[in-house]
Amino acid sequence: MAEPTPTTFLQALKLLCAALTSSLVIILVAVTAILVSRDVHGTRNPAGWAVVVLVLVAVANAFLINAVGYRYRPIPPETPADTARTTSIRQLQASTLLRFLLSELTALAAIFLAFFVDRGGVYLAVVGFAFAAALLAWNVWPSERVITRVQQALERDGGQSYLREGLGAPPPSRR
Repeated sequence: MAEPTPTTFLQALKLLCAALTSSLVIILVAVTAILVSRDVHGTRNPAGWAVVVLVLVAVANAFLINAVGYRYRPIPPETPADTARTTSIRQLQASTLLRFLLSELTALAAIFLAFFVDRGGVYLAVVGFAFAAALLAWNVWPSERVITRVQQALERDGGQSYLREGLGAPPPSRR
């Protein structure tokens, strides 16, 4: 029998992100079932103003995520490695959940609009959830791009974050 390998923090973070994202899919299925059953006239295109509002919410959330979702206190240069690693991981955890919340606001706005409008609510919900999924994939999933961005923010004052070591992430790829 093979020895089990220890789970890295990066694997655990990816599992959390996958679970949070899949919960949105489950919510979408439930909301869509409710909207279809209440749409007695059949699915029709939503009002133009509702689509514009949804797009504006998604764009505003994208800007908000970039404005506040990637703010980190830099690691001072004299910080011991264990302290820097722990601090980096904690900041990454908090910011990941904040970015998830801000991304999810787009889906919540879509649900609100879908029940508020008198036609096309199903389409609004699906489009809103697609916007939310795109924001999640780009800003929440701990990809190489996100990890590098976080590491650069943590190390901007010259300190070492030891973020990759703490995550169990591979070194950045050279292109």
